[in-house]
Parts: sequence; structure tokens; C-alpha cells
Amino acid sequence: MNVIVIGAGKVGFSMAQLLSDEGNDVVIIEQSQERKQLLEDTLDVQVVYGSGSSTSVLEDAGVRSADMLIAVTEYDELNMIACLLAKKYGVKTTVARVRNPEYLEVKGFSLNETLGINLFINPERVTAKEIYKIVKNPEALSVEYYADGKVQLIELEIDDDSPIKGKKLKELDSSTPFNIVAIARDHKMLVPSGEDIFRTQDRINIIARTSDIPEVEKALGFHSRKIEHVTILGGGRTGCYLAQMLEASRPLIGIKIIEKDLSRARQIAQKLKHTLVIHGDGGDYEVLDQENIGHSDMFVAVTDDDKVNLLCCLIAQNLGVKKTACQIKRTDVMPLVEQIGIDAIVSPRLITAGAILKYIRSGDIISITLVGEERAEMLELMVQPGGAAASGKKLKNLNIPNGSVIGAVMREDRVIIPDGNFIINPYDRLMVFALPKSIHKIEKLFLNGGHK
Repeated sequence: MNVIVIGAGKVGFSMAQLLSDEGNDVVIIEQSQERKQLLEDTLDVQVVYGSGSSTSVLEDAGVRSADMLIAVTEYDELNMIACLLAKKYGVKTTVARVRNPEYLEVKGFSLNETLGINLFINPERVTAKEIYKIVKNPEALSVEYYADGKVQLIELEIDDDSPIKGKKLKELDSSTPFNIVAIARDHKMLVPSGEDIFRTQDRINIIARTSDIPEVEKALGFHSRKIEHVTILGGGRTGCYLAQMLEASRPLIGIKIIEKDLSRARQIAQKLKHTLVIHGDGGDYEVLDQENIGHSDMFVAVTDDDKVNLLCCLIAQNLGVKKTACQIKRTDVMPLVEQIGIDAIVSPRLITAGAILKYIRSGDIISITLVGEERAEMLELMVQPGGAAASGKKLKNLNIPNGSVIGAVMREDRVIIPDGNFIINPYDRLMVFALPKSIHKIEKLFLNGGHK
């Protein structure tokens, strides 16, 4: 696939790297000469200097033969204009990074649909949504929903006191149906078999019906914690979005935001209705101590500085906070962050990449979630009628590639946790976990004309 990426900031760089690594032909349009040189030195991509809103620059980048254009500069209007131009050139799929809430919350119609842009992506909002899901499921390290919310994937960590430590997967209580689709262990992701034994610090990814998740957690020895008070460090867009989501949730949660910039603190205090906004330096131990952060059930750090977020989460833990969530923009340091005991780590880059990736994949992909350091994927896809290799066959006869597993199926309105005798039908909606080496093989099983 030929892809043009406009803007090589953190999100653009990450997308270009991911797409290039998958074998796509990527061209980046970048206005900074210094950034252009860095891109040419570090990525296997073509770089064109100039503005993405220039037709001549777009043509130099090969827009006439492009399959997809992703505009992720800091300027919403430039991103939208670039996508509009790309559509005029015949580009099938366009994605614009749009951060201004006024563009995202137009009443009466959808602006991106009106403009013919396939996807508006707001990294701050999707990051806030990710953290919100963790607040509502506090025992989990991460939470994802599929099949219109009827299927849930949660990540849980096994500690020394866990009743499943030392047990084999096949020995677990399965009276409530679920699948453990992956285990993150020693910075590697593995798809377990029935003989695999669980260890301390294993992070297990469980998929089940959303309505069954509490019972599954209970059966595996995990106990839900109640979140009544949340402290947010950073009153930028992400922190403000998160506070708005929490204000709208039930039951009511006590919310506190600490913001270093006085002007911003005043602005968000006017915007938020039930949130206490404190002007102060959250990186100062005394400030956190004086504000009784230790009494919070959860501390969320979402400033623009990864180092500040990490430090403050560690301080919060020291002060007695039960759970911490940390935004990390640099994906290369995420393995280190996991080692120092932060409960939940959220990467805006990976969340954004997952939202965009479904437009790259073959077949009827509904959603994609990137999982773990190895960038495994949780794919939600539709079995294509009329010739998919998997159609009409039992799972145990499918020769599912190593490093992948079908965790759940939605057939019409019914959610099924499948076993080896389950028969795949056309139009089944599958939730499939796959390591990178298996992703394209999985896709081929469910494409028309695909082969094993």
C-alpha cells in the first residue's frame, strides 16, 4: 500500500515507522529541514520537504497513486485541507488529526463525513477514554471493548498471593466461559496452551462477555476495587477530557486536578462543574502531600512531560495511593516503566496507531488494538462470505497460525466463547489475538479467495 504521512511529530513518526515496518511504501511530507534529515537517517521512507496543503508538494509525494493519506500536523485546518485535496486526487482513505473540540462536536451533523474524510483522530480524547475505562475497571491494567461493548478484553497482573500462581491454564475454573489469549512475560508476549503455568508478574489478557467479567475475575482470584476519588496531574486537553468523562459517570466520583499553569487552571475551573482545580506544581512532593494525594483511590499523570508523569506516580505510590496511571509518549521507555511498578501505562501513540491501522488491513476489519511491547494486535473482523478459507470449518481444523488465537465470536446478537469444535460461519464477527508474525496469515483465512 502507498501511504503519505503529513507531519512527522511524535504521532506521525510512530505511524510512519509502523507502516514502513509492515512493508508499506511510505512518503512523509515535513516542513522542518532538521526533522527531514532525522527521518532520512532513521526510517526507511521517502521524505518530501514542504507543506501538505500544497498541491505541488502532494504531487511530488505521489498523491495520484496513494492509497491512503494521514495528516497529523499540529494544525487542524492544514490536516483537513490536505485530506480534502487528497480526495480530489482520488485517494481512497484519508485520516486527519483534529484536536479542536469545536470541529469534533458540531451539532446536527458529522463534520468529517460532510468533508468526506474517513477518520478524525484526536489523540488526547482517545487517551482520556482509555484511562476512563481503567478508572471504571480498577483491577485491570488495561481495558478494551469489542462487539458493540458486549465483549471485553482486560489485562490483569498475577501477584505472589494469586490463587492461580503455579497453576496450569487447563486447571483454571472455567464454569464462566472466558479465554486467556495472551501472557506478557519478561517483555515477551506469548499465546498460552493448556500446559502453560502462570507465574508471579505475568500479565494475562482475558477475553469474555462483558457481563461475565466480574464472575471471571472472581473465579481467578481477582477482586474489584471501588474508585471514589481520582486525582489528575495535568490540566491539558487529556486531563480536561478525562475530568469531563468522570463528571458524567455514575456513581459520582470525587475529582481533583493539579495544574501548574495559572491561566490554564482558571480556564478549566470555569469549564468543569464538579472538579476541584488546584494551581500548583504536581512535581513537588510537598504539594502532593499537602493536598492529601495519599487518600485518592487513583492518581493519573497526563502532563506533556513523561519524566514528570513517572516521578509523580512514584511519589503518589509512596504517599499511599492505591492505583496509578501514567501517560507515556515515548514508546521506547515503556518496558522500563513497567519494571518500576506503575500500575497502568497509556501510550497516545499506540492508541492512535490502532485507530488508524484498521484502514490499512485487508478484509472487513472493524477495530484494531495494539497490545504489548511487541505490538501484537487484537483484531475485530468480519468473516467475508463467498470464499473465505475459514468459512464452514471447525476451529480445530483451521490450522490457525502459531502466535494467534480466536478469543470470542459474535454471531448476530449472541456472544460465543468458542472451543475447538466451533464452526466458523460467514458474517461471524471474530475477536482474534495475533502476534506480528501471524497477523497477515490470520487475515488471509477470512478474506474471499484467501488460502491457508
